[in-house]
This record gives sequence, structure tokens and C-alpha cells, in this order.
Amino acid sequence: MNDKVKWVRLGDYIEQCDERNIDGKYTLNDVRGISIQKKLIPTKADMNDVLLTPYKLLKPHEFSYVTVTSRNGEKISLAMNDTCNIYLVSSSYEIFRCKDCNDLMPEYLYLLLSRPEFDCYSRFNSWGSARETFDWPEMERVQIPLPAIEVQQVIVDVYRCMERAKYIASQAREKLKTLCPALVQRAAHA
Repeated sequence: MNDKVKWVRLGDYIEQCDERNIDGKYTLNDVRGISIQKKLIPTKADMNDVLLTPYKLLKPHEFSYVTVTSRNGEKISLAMNDTCNIYLVSSSYEIFRCKDCNDLMPEYLYLLLSRPEFDCYSRFNSWGSARETFDWPEMERVQIPLPAIEVQQVIVDVYRCMERAKYIASQAREKLKTLCPALVQRAAHA
């Protein structure tokens, strides 16, 4: 068995998307921003009198990132749409998707791009004087490890399991906070 994982140029596995809200189908309720925590968030922008037709569509399993990296706390604002909804994002954001999900799983790619090492890489490879940017050609040059699709799926499954375990543990902590005073009080009366 060959246990060496090949490294590939990301640009060979992703493609830019630039579909706009030209028919005005999507509204202010569909507008999202991107946080440095790698999540889509309700927009914080002042949207009064903003025309939404130039906004880009962000479809399920597509990624969006803000090219400007300066003043971001050494992180890049990037997110994957992990919902079934189509959202609108600023026309200044880059949108991309995996060319073939049988070669590169979007969820696996999201895990790679969410790592602190990628934040460091994107900041180091940002260019400009007043506003540093990590533009599309730089994103295409990124090298990623690309294991077999079955291995990618296992990595995603393990991550989901760990996230679920963290959620269950936090829920248990909250329940213990309410239960413990009652248990302590009962033990004192025994």
C-alpha cells in the first residue's frame, strides 16, 4: 500500500464562480458576510439604498472569501455555504467551487482552508501596500494534500464526530450547572 499522499495545486481542482443577482430574485434577507471564524454571518454592512443586483450568488457547497487580508487579525475571512440555501455576498468577494466532488470534497477542502496554517499562508502571500490582498491567482497556487476520496470522507466524518462530541459535552456541562445545586442541597439534608 502506498501511504504517500500527493500534493496538488489547488487551482487544478477549483473554479471561480461569478453568477450575479441580475434578476433581483434574492433580497436583503439573503445577504451574508464572512467572518474570520470561517462562517457565513448576517451582514454587518449598512444596506440602506444598496442595489443587490451586482451581488454574487453563493450556492450550496461553494466557497467565498474576502481578498483583503489586512486588519483581519492575521486571518483570512473565508466560508463555505454548508446549507441548502443560496445567499448573496458582496461583489468584491471571490466565489469558487470544487470542479469535481469525486476528486476533492468541499467539506475536506473547507477543513484545510480553516486551519491556522492557511491563515498564516494567506497573510504571508498577500500583496499590496495600503491594503494587502490574497487574490485569485494566489489561491490557485496553494498546494494541498489530496488523499483518495475515501480518506477525505473519513477525515470529514472524524471531524464531524469530534464537533458533535464537543456539542454534547457543552450541553452536559449546562445541565450539570442546573442539577448540581439540587444534588448538593439534597446531600446536605441526608
